Amino acid sequence: MRTIVSVQDVLELEIKPDNLLAEFYALTEEAVKKRLAAAAELRPVPCPGCGSSKSDRAFEKFNLTYRQCRDCASLFVSPRPSEAALADYYRRSPAARFWREHVLPATEAARREKIIEPRAQWVLDGIAEYAPHAAVGLDVSSYGAALTKVLLQSWTSPAPLRFIAAGSLADLDSGTPAEGIEVAPRLLVDVPSLGPVDFITAFDFLDRCADVPAFLRAVSAVLPRGGLLFLTAPSISGFDLQNLWDRSRTISPPDRLNLLSTEGFAALFTAAGWEICEFSTPGMFDVEAVRRAIEADPDGEWPRFIRYLLKKRNEQALLAFQEYLQQYRLSSFARIVVRKTGQDRFHLV
Repeated sequence: MRTIVSVQDVLELEIKPDNLLAEFYALTEEAVKKRLAAAAELRPVPCPGCGSSKSDRAFEKFNLTYRQCRDCASLFVSPRPSEAALADYYRRSPAARFWREHVLPATEAARREKIIEPRAQWVLDGIAEYAPHAAVGLDVSSYGAALTKVLLQSWTSPAPLRFIAAGSLADLDSGTPAEGIEVAPRLLVDVPSLGPVDFITAFDFLDRCADVPAFLRAVSAVLPRGGLLFLTAPSISGFDLQNLWDRSRTISPPDRLNLLSTEGFAALFTAAGWEICEFSTPGMFDVEAVRRAIEADPDGEWPRFIRYLLKKRNEQALLAFQEYLQQYRLSSFARIVVRKTGQDRFHLV
């Protein structure tokens, strides 16, 4: 299993401007309380990582309860809204519209250079190494339209790429898709009807997935033996999320229904039929996120060592510490490549 350490020249404010995020989170809190937390169809779920039914209440956000798994320490919302309720939220809520209409356009150039293009190259490199004959791709990412376009533009394999977009939340009302991209039904239950594909991209999707086991069954239904799944998701094992916990703005529903631990990810993908090709946490903002939180609340109850590290040590030491977090999968951003090695089709239930 490969682990990648990568430190890029990127500033968090370039892709997460504070002024826009403050309004977005305010809209999110109001929308979640009105649209999701008060819904009658909330249902309890086991741990989305290891599947354990043993968990403890951790804290509450926006009137929804986060629980922590006793076995793998993953953090997740339970009880939670249905997939249909989440789809309606992302289509109609003021918070989701604000993200599409204000946050994404304001950060488009920086996100393309610092996030989208590197992720596309990561996918292309992974295909070249693990599935060089791949020619059919399926994207179920949240807000994945820009990445699918870059993949099409960067495709150099002799075989032409057929790409299917099934999950781009940013394109709910965008009209005609880009040339070369087929649009498929977005609800997860419709994915198996698409037929076999060679690889699937699921960026920023697993954390907001209503039913993680159902997602994996759907993936298995369309991937042949040797097919690849590329995914990115936050990890609760990360330094900043462990220290900030319920004070973290990152941990908020519905974008963060599932925050799997390193052990939770491993349990999820070590079931029969999967092989983990790469499991990295190349996050860049853990140290900076905690430092900014302490600066905003200097009288808060912070561990003495963390306060000392972030106040007294120079930037070189902090950069080395961030690299350490990456090396040992202790950053809060995870990227994973898994390959299907088991039976060609899973029975969907």
